[in-house]
Amino acid sequence: MFIPQALRTSALSCLGLTAALLFAEPAGLRADWRDDIGYTQLAAELGAAVPTGAGIVLMQSEANDQTSPPNYLPQDGGPGSFAGAGSYTGKTFFAESGAGVVLSHAQSVASFYYANGTGIAQGATEIHNYTATDFINRLYTGSGPEVLPGRVQNHSWKGTTDATTDPQLLRSLDFLINRDGRIVTVPLDNNTGALPPLLGNIYHALTAGLRSGVHSLGGTNTDGNGRMKPDLVVNVGETSYAAPAIAGTGAALLQSAVALGNTNAEKPQVIKAQMLAGASKQNLPQWVRQSDATPYDAVFGAGELNIRNAYYIQQAGQHAYSTSAESPSRGWDFSTSTTNSSGRRYFFSIPAGRYATTFSAAVTWHRAVAGFPGSYTSTLSDLNLKLYASTSFTPGSTALYSSTSSVDNVEHLFCYNLPPGQYVLVVTANSSSRSYGLAWDAQLGSGPALTATLTGGQLQLSASSLDPRVSYTIESSPNLVNPWTTEQTFRTADTTPAFTYTWQPSQTSSSYFYRLRWTPVR
Repeated sequence: MFIPQALRTSALSCLGLTAALLFAEPAGLRADWRDDIGYTQLAAELGAAVPTGAGIVLMQSEANDQTSPPNYLPQDGGPGSFAGAGSYTGKTFFAESGAGVVLSHAQSVASFYYANGTGIAQGATEIHNYTATDFINRLYTGSGPEVLPGRVQNHSWKGTTDATTDPQLLRSLDFLINRDGRIVTVPLDNNTGALPPLLGNIYHALTAGLRSGVHSLGGTNTDGNGRMKPDLVVNVGETSYAAPAIAGTGAALLQSAVALGNTNAEKPQVIKAQMLAGASKQNLPQWVRQSDATPYDAVFGAGELNIRNAYYIQQAGQHAYSTSAESPSRGWDFSTSTTNSSGRRYFFSIPAGRYATTFSAAVTWHRAVAGFPGSYTSTLSDLNLKLYASTSFTPGSTALYSSTSSVDNVEHLFCYNLPPGQYVLVVTANSSSRSYGLAWDAQLGSGPALTATLTGGQLQLSASSLDPRVSYTIESSPNLVNPWTTEQTFRTADTTPAFTYTWQPSQTSSSYFYRLRWTPVR
């Protein structure tokens, strides 16, 4: 039996699915979340041109806890289509699982997803609604999953059937995402226990966690162990609401992708890569990859969702790999892999006198799913992503940063304060002709800085724009002639990771010079 859970337990029958809602506080209690994901700033910059998901058809599935009539809708209605009212004025709902009544969880999800005035995709006007059980059955019937409406789909529930069927359902949904070009978001659970089999173990969808870190941890445990989750985190109360915030962002980016007139911009691999490369670490100084074999932070994934970063990566345009031409320091590509040892190369430069305050890149690809319901098989290509310093289109001998997971279908690089010079991103693979989406973003700035303030005769030095995992030294000289003296060496990650550091010198001389030193990556 399938038990969907809206991350509140309920028992529903179908294949044998157990599903539940992922409940949380009302959306209004987290009014700042759109600031945190960069939406407020992007809307201020673009005005009426800010993408809202207009013209993009959406899907929402929910785990109902009553069956006659099922409570799975944001508004009473159905069967078939009916007009929205109130926060849904101007929208048309399609009660695909039959006539139903309101589920408060569905309303809360909608407030983050598409509701007027609050949702990121509030410009979307067509929403198709399903119960979780009905959705799962449609994945697992006939000769393959149905072609379901909704270019962007959100499924804020968890569930399980059995150890044999769960992997087949995951493969069926991955097959649908690849075949139909869908952007799909799913939440993890609202505790730090193991991932729920459905749908947290999905490959192609975007998995949602919380900036608080209170979500499923420990990696995948179904249909391939040890893959890293979540993909993105959001500063909301529950994962049920993080997922539709990501889905709404996907719809907004899909709208702006359509406007570009380049169908490659609409690929789910590309939009996923843009969101991963655009993920912010501004509120996560503790973010760290433990090794080259891990693409993400073990708790926070690629970082905090940031629609503004992803939008500007998208708008920078598609730039093809090359061995002799540079791309901009921000952009994306949709291409296919090669087994050639030189890989696909993307050269770019940080201009003289500037630093890439942050540099982020992500590549994502789909596994191949074949077969028919009940016996889907899958194979996963192994792609790697590396960043090299380069001179005159010749990469250095050793990568500065590498993401080389052997189990994930995403690789991600992130660093602070890349010095000026030429660089090259390299995508390598163990199989050829595997389609991938790549995105990168070098946000230019001035690099680490040291400033002085004098208050009541007491001097205070403040270092800013730091990499919290690099060692820095404050040095002093009384006259710029005498040798520089080390005054303080610090590495903020040894205490509490931070981007700033303050220090008060002991010198009483009326004149002293200070400088900040560190070892750059090149």
